[in-house]
Amino acid sequence: MKDSKLQYLIELVDDESSEVRTEILKELEKYGASLEKDILDYADILNPDKMKILQPVIETSRREWLQEHWNVWRDFENDFEKIEVALNLISKFQYGIHLTYNLSILLDELTEEFKNRIPYGDELDLATFLFQEKRIAGAKDDYYNPFNSNLIYSIKEKKGLPITLALIYVLIGYRLGFSIKGCNFPGHFLAKVEMDDEIILIDCFNGGKFFYESDIVDLVDLPIENIEQIIRREASAVTIIRRVLSNLINSYSILNNYENQKFFSKLLQLTV
Repeated sequence: MKDSKLQYLIELVDDESSEVRTEILKELEKYGASLEKDILDYADILNPDKMKILQPVIETSRREWLQEHWNVWRDFENDFEKIEVALNLISKFQYGIHLTYNLSILLDELTEEFKNRIPYGDELDLATFLFQEKRIAGAKDDYYNPFNSNLIYSIKEKKGLPITLALIYVLIGYRLGFSIKGCNFPGHFLAKVEMDDEIILIDCFNGGKFFYESDIVDLVDLPIENIEQIIRREASAVTIIRRVLSNLINSYSILNNYENQKFFSKLLQLTV
């Protein structure tokens, strides 16, 4: 049922009087998270100018919604599930909290496609499938786009940051019973698998290229002991989620979106 009061507020949101606009926005803020969905009933009177005025209110309600729901991921015991829930919340925040896409379903679909395509495939076959056959690749042209930290966006648009692509690989691997983990390497997040008592690192950002632990020594200017420690250290759910949040802070800062930069900085402080 349409809300006649909401229709009235939307009609006046771009009123010539700044005093009227200010009061209207105060009333709209009271709708909270429901506003974004409720205004869809008034598409016939919503024009670009009205939407531009409404956008800050919608973004505020999204931030309130995400902060309210943020700790849900902590209720899960499994690190893979924690990561998936947290990243799904971020996806909904960016796309809209009434997003029809579901991260788990998209991951399930890719899992089934891989099983049908390569029934007896292993971890390295999965990397080839995702990053060569499906052509999910590193976002090199718009690296600092905040959506490159969004798993749903990365699956649909087939591009993302190193950690985003690695998490797609890790979460599908989890569904397949593979032991794929994240490697919190400085500056460039990697995935890792252990095969035949050797650690293999997968660079999901660069076509799923894989190399052995010993290869890293020639690529990175760090003492061997430090490299080994970084590679063998477990990247917990909290560590991974904090790194995603740090990337979002950086991206929103570059875009001069200080409200979201400040908001994700607050979430980062709470994520310990």
